[in-house]
Amino acid sequence: MSGQHQNPTFTGQSGTQQAYQPTGYARIPQPKQGNGLGVAALVVGIVAAVLSVIPLIGMAAFFLGPVAILLGVIAFFLKNRKKGMAIAGAVLGIISLIIAGVMTAAIGAGVQAVDAELNAEHTVEYVVTTSGPASISYWTPGGSSSEKITADWKKSVTSKEFNIASLSVSGDFSDPSASVSCDILIDGKSAGKNTGSGAGAHASCSGSTWSK
Repeated sequence: MSGQHQNPTFTGQSGTQQAYQPTGYARIPQPKQGNGLGVAALVVGIVAAVLSVIPLIGMAAFFLGPVAILLGVIAFFLKNRKKGMAIAGAVLGIISLIIAGVMTAAIGAGVQAVDAELNAEHTVEYVVTTSGPASISYWTPGGSSSEKITADWKKSVTSKEFNIASLSVSGDFSDPSASVSCDILIDGKSAGKNTGSGAGAHASCSGSTWSK
């Protein structure tokens, strides 16, 4: 019939074949593009990790670390983008937070230890031995005190304000055989001792609650 359309045919040795009709095109994979957010995440993550190990300055990692993580997560889910830098940036952000947390805890513990030491109550015992009359001078949180003694002498002072303790003793200048000694005990441990002999024998001692 003249009104019908017929597909062309080809006749060859193997017979008659219908013409090939293409049904579609093969999809060509697109190369992955660069990832600007991934680069930003990596840079911020590196800065956060470096700063996190520096005392006090490392506090900045508590801000930069989450920024690196957020940028890394967003960059990771971008389609057809490279993922390596995004992952590295997020990981560095997490590591910086962990390091900053450890450093902050360590600094806090150190500050508490120093504060406890500064505000601790200490007992300072002054001990003087002498062969005769002597003059002594010793320090207390209220200031310096002086006394005249004729025999061995002891005094105990307890206070939270004790940092430095000092004691000095001088013998009789008219006695060439005079001998004196001093000793300072802080919380039961000797912190400094000294001796002197002869006319006007002199001995001085000092100690600190920091090195008791």
